[in-house]
Parts: sequence; C-alpha cells; structure tokens
Amino acid sequence: MRQSLCLTFLVCFALVSASARDLNGFFEKHCFDCHDSDAKKGDLDLTALSSDFSKDFKRWVKVHDRIQSGEMPPAKKPRPSPGEITAATSTLKTALIHAEAKLQEPDKTRVRRLTRVEYENTMRDLFGMRLLLQERLPADGKVHGFDKNSDALAISHVHLAKYVEAADYVLDMVIATQPNAPAVETYRVSPAEGGGVSLLAANNGGAVFLRNKKPDPHHPPVVRGIQHIDRGAHKTLGMYEKAESVGIFRHEGPSFNPRFQAFSAIYPGRYQVRTALWSYTWDKGEVKPSRGVEAARFTMIQLKGNGRHGGHPSYLIGYFDAPSIDSQVHEFEWWFNPKDCLGYNVALAPVHIYHQYKRDLNSFTGPGIACDYVEVTGPIHDLWPPQGHRELFGDLPLVEFDSKLPGYPEREKPRQRITGAKNRQQEYQGDWTVKSDTPKTDARRLLTQFLPKAFRRPVTRDLTESYVGLVQQRLAAGDCFELAMRYAYRAALCSPDFLYHIEPTRKLDDFALANRLSYFLWNSLPDTELTQLAGNGQLRHPNILRQQVERLLKHQNSDRFVRDFCRQWLRLEDIAANDADRKLYPEASTYLQNSMVAETEAYFRELIDADLDATHLIDSDFAMLNEKLAVHYGIKGVSGSQIRKVQLPQDSPRGGVLTQASILKITANGTTTSPVPRGAFVMECLLGQAIDPPPPSVPAIEPDVRGATTIRELLDKHRADPSCAGCHAKLDPTGFALESFDVLGGYRDRYRTMEGDKAPRERILVDPHLRVSFNLGLQVDPSYQLADGRTFADIHELKKLLVAKPDQLSANIARQFAIYATGRELTFRDRDAIRQIVASSNSGGIRTILHQLVQSELFQTR
Repeated sequence: MRQSLCLTFLVCFALVSASARDLNGFFEKHCFDCHDSDAKKGDLDLTALSSDFSKDFKRWVKVHDRIQSGEMPPAKKPRPSPGEITAATSTLKTALIHAEAKLQEPDKTRVRRLTRVEYENTMRDLFGMRLLLQERLPADGKVHGFDKNSDALAISHVHLAKYVEAADYVLDMVIATQPNAPAVETYRVSPAEGGGVSLLAANNGGAVFLRNKKPDPHHPPVVRGIQHIDRGAHKTLGMYEKAESVGIFRHEGPSFNPRFQAFSAIYPGRYQVRTALWSYTWDKGEVKPSRGVEAARFTMIQLKGNGRHGGHPSYLIGYFDAPSIDSQVHEFEWWFNPKDCLGYNVALAPVHIYHQYKRDLNSFTGPGIACDYVEVTGPIHDLWPPQGHRELFGDLPLVEFDSKLPGYPEREKPRQRITGAKNRQQEYQGDWTVKSDTPKTDARRLLTQFLPKAFRRPVTRDLTESYVGLVQQRLAAGDCFELAMRYAYRAALCSPDFLYHIEPTRKLDDFALANRLSYFLWNSLPDTELTQLAGNGQLRHPNILRQQVERLLKHQNSDRFVRDFCRQWLRLEDIAANDADRKLYPEASTYLQNSMVAETEAYFRELIDADLDATHLIDSDFAMLNEKLAVHYGIKGVSGSQIRKVQLPQDSPRGGVLTQASILKITANGTTTSPVPRGAFVMECLLGQAIDPPPPSVPAIEPDVRGATTIRELLDKHRADPSCAGCHAKLDPTGFALESFDVLGGYRDRYRTMEGDKAPRERILVDPHLRVSFNLGLQVDPSYQLADGRTFADIHELKKLLVAKPDQLSANIARQFAIYATGRELTFRDRDAIRQIVASSNSGGIRTILHQLVQSELFQTR
C-alpha cells in the first residue's frame, strides 16, 4: 500500500525531482496514517485525488491551506518542523499555480451587467432625479457573497422586457412637457387630516388631540368609547383637521398606517419639509413630562389613486428627536415623485395600548409623541427645463402643439387623484414638445453628447450614426422630433453598451479604470472629473489615482458603497428575515432594528474615515450608537435618535462588528440562538475561512425551546460524529462565546424561556411600560477553546485571541473589497496580490487597504 502511494505522489508532483521526493516524504511521514484509502479521516483520501491538479483543484487547495495554517497534521500528532511545512506548501503552491493555468482564463472577469443598485444609481446620476427603479427589475443573484459577480447576473427575456419598461418610465419622468416649472407652493398639514389618525383617536384610543400642551377641550380623549364615531361619518371627522397637535401612542400596523395624506406630490422635484415634534407622558388624562427624548420616524410612501399604499415599499427618510414637552423643529429636503406621501410613525417601545386600554385613555399611563404640523414646500427646481431634460435635448426650445395631430406624443395631464389630499394640479399650460429646425443635425449633436456619458466611454462615429439612423427612421415614419429622439434614447438605455460593464481584456484602459473605480466606491457612473482625467490619460498616474480615491471617499455618494458593501458582506439585507418572538423579546421594534443597521454602517464608515486597522472589526473602545441602542446595550449618557461615536466603558462586551446587535440578530432565528450560524459567520465573513456545508446525512439541531437542555449539550452529538468534528472545531468556539448575546443582541447570563424562574424586570428591561411574560432558564456558558487549543472564558478573552492575528483580518477585508470591486472570485494565484496589498498597508488601516487595492494590478486588470 505505502509503496503504491509513494509512486502515486511521485507522479503527482513531477515538477522538480528533489521537491517531489521531499513532498512525498512529508505525506508519508505526516499524512498517510489518517488520509489513505483505509483511514480516510475527515472524508479525505489523498490517494483518491487525481494526479491532474486541475481536476481535483479545490481539494488540493484545501490540503495546501490546512498544512499552511497548521491545522494539519492535528495537534495530537508529531508536528512538522517549520522548514518541512515551508517546503511542502511551496511545492504544492507551484503545482497549484501550474494547474490553475490550465483552466480557461480563471482570473478574468467575464462581461457583466449592471446590478439593480448600479442601474438605479446610474439613472439617477445621469438624469439628476431620485428615480426608484430597483423594484421594477428582477432580483439579482449572488455568488461568492456578492451580487456583482458575472455568474450572479444572468439576463433573460424577462429582464429585457423590464429594462424597456424602466427606460420608458425614466423618459416619462425626465422629459419636460411644460414651458415653465411648476410654481413653488407651501402646504401645512396635520396627521389628523385624511381620516386615519382621526378614526384612531375617535374610536380606539391610540391617539389624542392636544392644544397648548394639554388635552384639547374641543376634542376630548376617548373614555370607554364615548367619542366613538362611525367610519362613514367623514363630515364629522372633518372637524379634527383644525386640531392643533396630535399625539400618537400606537405603532402602525395592518389596520393603521399613519401618514400626512393631506399632501401627496403631483410634480416630481425637491421639497423642503419642516415639522415640529415633542414627547410627553400621558397619565390618565393628564399631559406630563416624558421620560426623555423620544423619536418619530418619517418614511416616503407611494400611494395608489384611492389613497392606499401602492405596490412599492416605503422608504425610510430618518428618525427625528421629540424632546419632552418643548417642540423641536426639524427641517430636511427630500425628493418627491408623483403620488409620494410622507409616512409617520412613533418609535416608542411596543406598548400594547391598543389591547390593554382600548377606548379608555383615562385608564392609561404611558409615553406618546406629538406632532404639531408638517410644512411641505416645493417642487424646487434650480433651472427649467431640468438637468435630465437637458441631457436629452440640450437648449432646444419647447413649442406648443395640437395633440390631435398625428406623430406627436400623448400627454397625460397631471392631476390629483389621492383621496384626502388638498393640494391640486396647477393650471395646465397646454401640450408642449421639443422643436428642432434641423432634426438630423440636432439628433447627431445630441447623441454625440449623450452616448459617451451613458455608455461611460468614447463612442465611435459608426455607433453614433446607427442611433442617428433610428431617429431618421422614426422621422420618416411621421414622428415628431421628440418621439423620434425618444425612440433612439430608449434603444440606447436598453443596449448592452449601457447595461453592461464593457472592459478590454487584461489591462484596463483609462475609461474602464474610471468605471471600475466609480462603480466600486460610488456604485454609479464616473462623474465629469473622472471622465476628463481618463480622457487626458492621467488617471492611471499613482498620485492622481490616490487623489481620486480620496475625493470619491469624501463625497456623499460613497455612502452608497458603505451601505451596499455592508448589506452584502455582513448580510445586513437579512436583518428582517425573521421576527423576534414577542413573548420572549417584547423590546423588539422596527426602531431598534433600523438602529442596528445604522450602527453597523456608521461603524464601518468610521473605520474608513479614520483609517483604523482591521482588528477593529473584532474589538474597539468605541461604538456608534443612538439612545435606543445605548439603552439596549446598557450604556448610559446617550440621548436622541442620531447615531454618534460613543466611548465604551472598559468592561463593556461591545466594540467591533463582532458584538453588534445587527450581526447577532442576523445569525439567530428570532427565538433561539446557536453557536453554529454565528461561528460560521465569524469564520467566513470576518476571518475569511470557508466552511464546508454539513453532510446531507446529518440532521439539523432542534433547539430545546423549553430551556431544559443547553445548546452545548445538543451540539455534543455533532462533535462526536467524525464527519462533523473537524468543522465544529472551527465553528463552535466563536459561536459559544457569542452565546452571551440573545437573538436581539442583548447581553445575557441566563437564557429566556417560557418556563423556569420568573424574570426580574429591573435586570432585563429598562422600559417600565414593557410587559415581561418570559422567565429565566439555564445559565449561559460562553467558555470554550479554539481549534489550536487556546482557551477563553468569555467574549472579552475571545476577542484578545482573535485580534492576535491582524494579518488574517486584513487579508480577508482586502479579499472582500477585491471581489466586490472586480466582480469575480479571487483565484489561488491572486493570493500573492492580496498578501502584497496587506504588506504594503502595514502602516495604515482599512482606508489604506482600499488605496493599495486600487493601485494594484489585481484591480487594474480584467
């Protein structure tokens, strides 16, 4: 047996005879006892691997990695000398590189289309409008953790049809149809207008009308249904529109969607919003000071014609502070599209007022948030026709036309169709269209200007003429100039030149480099400065490239990169995948969940801005918190809804991404926690170590929801299975340390259960209005040991062990950046490039890694 094995490996490693003999000797001495056809431990039989490394390439890479990491041979076996390990891995590395070269262009990024995020941002920046397009397109796939990989970006007839629809929608929104901009008007509205809040206050006791910071004597609060008003009595409800302030206790839900329905946009544009908010404690009919600063949430809702929610989701605008008693004025600017309406909700703890005190506010004591008014001013346009129209038609004049004549566009007059809205369409100025006295000349001029910007690179004369030909065809068919140009623009916006990243083979030219850089850090097309540098052949110069990276990172558009990268790398997109059991976790709320995501994004932003090293992913002495999170984490001295940098107490288990509530919620199921998914997250996302999927024959662990058996005891069965032991030795340690955190990321020393000891409120929940219906079960044991034998007692000690290998953390973040930026999985040969990026970043942190990646050949080649 051993003689045949030796012959096999002499064939496998016939690279340099001396090296092959050394490698064979290494396997003979350290590996064959466990990994031949007889033992086959860990389901690995080295003798069964093909002598053609390109066939069993991934298995051989694992062999290389486990030897290099010291995982194999195992700790109980005699350890190879450092020289032996270096010689073996060096020979394996050479063999693997030769094998990888046989594969078909393994390190080449295939042609890939824009993701939905990239498509939406590109349209927005091209035309200067806040267009909502992602929901109009099919969902993208995901490969190697990101949706930017070409394998995740298939295209079908469904995609093509949706792209045509989206292009038509964009052109409808962008093309100006009136000679003058809509007049800027201001509307002052109240939550009481529109019916929803009025009915709530009149029937259900979930809201109250206030005047001079006291109950409104004209509209007294509900007392056992005395103020009950029939839902059909709309005339009676009209009296509530004059209420001074409206206080709300109840969260939105299936039967209650609070919004400022008295105003919904008719014309797209920027709008200034001004509102006044304050909080209070309702004490059985009296208004008293609140417990502190509360928060109200504003969203943007697109309504249907009947005033109900449309098919599009609500978009979060932000949270705004409501201090005790004294009104605080907030102002912000937001883009409204037609039929957009402001949604409004109180971000209070989930008080069950609707069920506990329905129709009897004289029995209730609890927090509330009051809104005095909302003023909406707009639409605001800096010039007319707006930027998007000028991108298509330049300064060509608008002329009035007879809509009955053939060849002219059909104009749909904007009109107010939202029930309850009091703003109305302004006087219609007739039907207008773009006029050209020299259509062919103007078409060529306009397309020559538009196509290079839309396609993000120089456009040949022949390609431009092909689009001019489309215009001429439509003109010859009887279309007016606007319709003919629109036909060509739609074709351009649905073409591969627009929908795909077009890059030359191997080394990127300056325009492709500008595109890759812009879609990396902005998720959108290059701006004028990047394009000009590319055109001048200057962008590739290291100093200029460094300056551009700095400029892009300092621009607000880089928030798109932070948001999208964290959404995918840290799986923040799964934050709402499961809801916490409200009996076990009554503190769960939308506000808390949104704060979790905001914390992680703000923290990663801080790591980039301050150029902090990768160990801060595991631990730090600060966190990015608002009051909601600070209370959740047990940290004092933070007030208000805005995320800010907070110094942590020395004994705090927080700090780093590892113990942020968003990560801890994503890796739990809403009812119980398990070390396995949390350990897998740490290994794969933070340490960059791939974990094999479990064998299909091994059943999943069913948690004991009664709390009689610990997860440690349940996992013992898996660790006892030889086919599972290897992976669990990696997964379980970090997962057990994170057992100190519940499904919402709250710190615990005992598990919550519906059985066991009664839970003391003062130790579990800070909010006195929350009902505690759960009990406390078994003690949490966060101690364990790493696969290399090092032990830890809790999360504090685990963090110290993990940060002891900073290069591993840096290499992983560099690799994640590279995959996201290039749109492909990295190859075995790319590992040297990553090591070089990390080595050249030693004096800096994550921002420095970004710079070094952009300067590298890995980034600048396809």
